[in-house]
Amino acid sequence: MIRDISRPVLLGVVVSALGFFVDLYDIIIFSAERIDSFRDLGIPETEWTTAGGTILSMQMFGMLLGGFLWGYIGDRFGRLKVLFGSILMYSTFSLLNAFVENVDQYMWCRFFAGVGLAGELGAGITLVAEQVDKKYRGFAVALVGGIGMFGAVTAGIVANYFSWQTSLLVGAGLGFMLLFLRLGVVESGLFRVMESSVKGRGDFRIILRSRRLRTIFLCVLLVGMPAWFSNGVLITFTREIAGSMHMPQLPSAATVISFYFLGFAFGDPCCGLLSQYLKSRKKAILTFLVLYAITLLLFFNIGGLTLWTYYALFTAMGFSVGFTIMLFTLAAEQFGTNIRALVTSTTLNLTRAWVIPLTFIFTQLAEQLQRQYLLSAGIIAGVVLTLAFVALRQLDETYHRDLDFQDD
Repeated sequence: MIRDISRPVLLGVVVSALGFFVDLYDIIIFSAERIDSFRDLGIPETEWTTAGGTILSMQMFGMLLGGFLWGYIGDRFGRLKVLFGSILMYSTFSLLNAFVENVDQYMWCRFFAGVGLAGELGAGITLVAEQVDKKYRGFAVALVGGIGMFGAVTAGIVANYFSWQTSLLVGAGLGFMLLFLRLGVVESGLFRVMESSVKGRGDFRIILRSRRLRTIFLCVLLVGMPAWFSNGVLITFTREIAGSMHMPQLPSAATVISFYFLGFAFGDPCCGLLSQYLKSRKKAILTFLVLYAITLLLFFNIGGLTLWTYYALFTAMGFSVGFTIMLFTLAAEQFGTNIRALVTSTTLNLTRAWVIPLTFIFTQLAEQLQRQYLLSAGIIAGVVLTLAFVALRQLDETYHRDLDFQDD
């Protein structure tokens, strides 16, 4: 397969994978270094939760804003403009983040780093989808997902051995190195062909005007919800949920994250390879969604038997949500070249934003049910899974689709 792909295109696949690597490294590194950085900055322990929530919310808001910004730039001015601009912005503010002296500086650095980071994976997937022949597209996406997921694992290792400032400098350094590596990447041929067109490039109103496109856009968001239910609820509140299971020894949140992303790192490429074998994006995603449902069923029934059962099920859970990289490839293939980068970037970052309403609903429901955390999580899991299965049925199969088209 590799011999059939030109060197510039292969380089595009590699730098997209490394962009995803940096993306996940940054998302995890704040969670891993939050306490140490707050302690070093002299922030009172009583303010750690509030300050952490504020900074995380600002970063998420930055990523939401960046999803629309970089998506527009990608469709209007080119995929490469995003790959260069987004990583430069992220690296600069990650570098500055290592030298902050108070919460306000910390918050704004994370906000602008979030804006920058928002363009990485969306532009990468768009470029890969448009450059790689359709018969190899699943393999290329599998490579992007497989390499990218180890960014989260690397963040955990770096955080264990180095100070929070060094961890942030490592992220900035990786970004600047990636910037130079991208000098050999070529622009998408489909974008160059479209460049002379003025047909609503990067115009989100095209989606809003079309009932069909609105439905597809919403369905992509709903199919992606399970992954962020696991991140936002099951991982964030893992000690509360484990406590509801009456476990004799409560699990470590850091260890849960490590096992979850280890599974995720293998799930992403496996889903890509499965889609190639089945010659279907939808069947591969459906298979992983079914596996996710089975894993959740086991988790809510036997997850609390032993500590290692708990960790093993989180590994399986991480593996089963490995369909997300394939989902965003499916999203890229559903929409025309004139809004493809916009759709890929916005769906990615809006899917991540499910964390906000899901955590709010979970905390409110748990209070209403007198802190029955396990039951609350189970109810939400049932709703999330139902919506994901129904939404997947509404999406078109795109495995054999040529991407040389535009949407009105």
